[in-house]
Amino acid sequence: MTMMLNKLYGMQDDAETRLKARGIKYTDDLLSACEKVDGVAQLAQVTGVDPDYLATIYHRADLERIRGIGDAYIVLLEEVGVHSAKELAAIQPEDLRDRLNKANQEKKLVGRIPAQAMVNGWVKRAQYLTRSKN
Repeated sequence: MTMMLNKLYGMQDDAETRLKARGIKYTDDLLSACEKVDGVAQLAQVTGVDPDYLATIYHRADLERIRGIGDAYIVLLEEVGVHSAKELAAIQPEDLRDRLNKANQEKKLVGRIPAQAMVNGWVKRAQYLTRSKN
């Protein structure tokens, strides 16, 4: 699902302005620009956006393509060390849900953790998305 850059969790106004100046207005534009080898580094160089920040935003845009993952769940996923669809695709759903539950009990990041069926769907979709990139 594509969305305007300003709707992406953590998007800074300055970075958005710099990306838009290069024709990147939507998350799909960002994903296309960054998915190439060295795409994040190249885009960071031409826009002046910090490459680490740009990588974070790129991975968040990638995760947001998965139904059911929005800002709150991105924060929770990042808390347990899942920062990209590739990382999500490589994890066992049951283990992930246990980690999400533990992190949320400790930090109270979301109102309720996702059901196991939802986590299963996230992992399955992430596997599909990362497989289709190769």
